[in-house]
Amino acid sequence: MVKTGVDKFNPEDRKLIRSHVMKGKNLGKVRPSRRARDLNETDSRQDVSVSCSDTASPARGRDGSSLPQTSTSTTLASDFHPVIEPPATVPRKFGSTASAIRFADSIEPAMVEVVLQFSSIAKQLLFPLETCIFFEKRAENWIAPLAVDPAYLHAMIFTSMYYFEVIQPRRSSHTSQRMLYHHHQALSLLREKLLDRLDDTQLSNNTLSVVLSFAGSAFWTGDLRFATNHIEGMRKIANLRGGLSTFKNNEKLLVEILRCDLGIAAHSGAKPVFFNSASSSEPRLPYPDLTLFFETRKPDPATEGSERADSATFAHAIEMDDKLAPAWKTLADFCSVINLAANSQKRITVGTFLETMASVMYRLLDMYFEVTSGDEMIRLGLLCFSCDVFLQWQHLGMSYIHLASLFRDCFARLTTTSSHLSPQLVLWLLMVGAVSVFDGSNDIWFNNLLRNSIRRCKVDSWSEMRDLLLSFMWIDLVHDKRGKRAFDSASS
Repeated sequence: MVKTGVDKFNPEDRKLIRSHVMKGKNLGKVRPSRRARDLNETDSRQDVSVSCSDTASPARGRDGSSLPQTSTSTTLASDFHPVIEPPATVPRKFGSTASAIRFADSIEPAMVEVVLQFSSIAKQLLFPLETCIFFEKRAENWIAPLAVDPAYLHAMIFTSMYYFEVIQPRRSSHTSQRMLYHHHQALSLLREKLLDRLDDTQLSNNTLSVVLSFAGSAFWTGDLRFATNHIEGMRKIANLRGGLSTFKNNEKLLVEILRCDLGIAAHSGAKPVFFNSASSSEPRLPYPDLTLFFETRKPDPATEGSERADSATFAHAIEMDDKLAPAWKTLADFCSVINLAANSQKRITVGTFLETMASVMYRLLDMYFEVTSGDEMIRLGLLCFSCDVFLQWQHLGMSYIHLASLFRDCFARLTTTSSHLSPQLVLWLLMVGAVSVFDGSNDIWFNNLLRNSIRRCKVDSWSEMRDLLLSFMWIDLVHDKRGKRAFDSASS
């Protein structure tokens, strides 16, 4: 439209111009009706009056009279007017869950989703006792560093990809280029961090987590020397930090470090790196007093038998070395605590799990008895039982080759006529081996040994077997499924 002179456009021309300018500007928008706007404005004015009346003098009307007092503005609005919400359009989801989050390095959001997916199943996979343990600050300690530490980010991506691409499908030789890229990136960034003397994160939990991921991957691939070197590196970092007491803010990390150390020792027969009397300056953790869990609880006759065996009585009734007795009692008490927690839907702390695992397993690994003695048989049985309860490396495709070999050799030398072990204790030891280090269904020698022991003890059903096992030590949540499978296989 062309206009000359100083005269203004008439109203019709102005309306036409506004209509042309606004074309396409309000597409997708729905304007509320005039009645809805009037109602909302009225509600807003009433809301302001009420909110002011909560903290100041009563609100006054135009004529000076007091307005009615109400507790909330919502109550006031709903009492006088129906709330009319204007229609709204919801945009479609754009990108992945992690696409809007900023991470410590430039990566595809899909890679972080792999980490989050692995994190969601890791507890159930590696902790069969997960429902009985309270993991404090889990997201803060394990997920938050993805946004601030690039080495940690790439290490967690590599670990998660290794599980989904190698361990889960049981492809031991498969390593993708994408997986190797994240491994190399994490290793390169870790080296830069350790060489930079001005970097104040050299001794941090994130750094230890990166080294732990390398130790675990080396263990999975069978490179025990490389894995042990990483464990020793973590011990040096821990010493420079001031010892294991500095892990109070992240006991779960210390649990994972010690589980890796213990798993390598059980698998290879090498001495553990931590709490090693020859090389470690850390004193061994004392046995925890787990009887405190039972003192304030009223006994339940319906579940008492499955929750607690008289561990102290068994420790003295069975002839065993004085060094073995406290380990037996602590482990039996821990089983009772877990059965109690499972039945009552309670949870223990990570600290209780840590103290029991470290105090029992490191001492058992450092004990030595005659190969043909009953004490050695009990020591190996307790070690196998502890590996199944605390370590769970078998769920990642690992086996305890050295421990299984010692257990088999000891049983081959041991006969009930030359041993003071009762037939019931021998049966418990065999069942422990069946659920932890042996596969009875594929091991004819072991299956025959278990079958003969079941017959000798005159056990005719799984219910009878389970009662016998609970009278020693047994965790229903961990052992029942595999125990019944082993019993059915040997009884058939």
